[in-house]
Amino acid sequence: MPDSSFIRSSLLEKHGVNGLFTRRSGGISPPPFDSQNFAYGLGDPDANVDCNLNRLIKQAGLSGHPHQAVQIHAADALYCSGSGSMHEQPADILLTDQCNTPVAVRTADCLPILLADPQAGIVVAAHAGWRGTVAQVAAKAVSQMLDRGADIEHIVASLGPCIGPCCFAIGEEAALALSHCCHGAARFVSGSEQKHADLWQINRLQLLQKGLKQAHIELFRVCTCCNADSFFSYRRNGRHSGRHLGVVELSCKP
Repeated sequence: MPDSSFIRSSLLEKHGVNGLFTRRSGGISPPPFDSQNFAYGLGDPDANVDCNLNRLIKQAGLSGHPHQAVQIHAADALYCSGSGSMHEQPADILLTDQCNTPVAVRTADCLPILLADPQAGIVVAAHAGWRGTVAQVAAKAVSQMLDRGADIEHIVASLGPCIGPCCFAIGEEAALALSHCCHGAARFVSGSEQKHADLWQINRLQLLQKGLKQAHIELFRVCTCCNADSFFSYRRNGRHSGRHLGVVELSCKP
């Protein structure tokens, strides 16, 4: 698997944290999941997903299988420890304060958010669709970190590829909810007859309002829906599209 199969966060790497977002290439899954799908239960054989995970672990330098959970487009958190597993508990925020313990979220248009306070030894992976954004999943992820001893001055965040405002057409319910989810969010919901929303900027705004420094927030403004060669997209292809991983880990030498 070449490095083109994932994007490494330079901001997290600068702070000694292994954080990355996968692309769709570099795996073994057949169409329509071609080729690096990380979701079970969509029609891609489990053996393919297992193989894709094992290849990613090796090439990205992860310590092992990442912790994952049942994602429900909310803002519930799950603390993770020990060996990675697929948890049955619903959670869109996965966090740990243990070294060599990767945590991950699956996306195919939703926004993956990776957070870290390397000095406190806390990392988080969060999943933000429009409902999660309305539930302030980004802000609540930061609160979870602060509750465990993180310092707002040291938290860094990487917001990965997701559906961009160019393609994220939404209805009135979503537009109204997003416009009021935090102060100033309305300016990132645009359009007259057809509303469009910018998940990057609304979640960035939530992080800034929690106290993160502007220089500590990194945006990968690459639209998953526009770029069919590089990314899966639920909006573009429906349920039978693959899923990406956003993974973060604080690696510690023995």
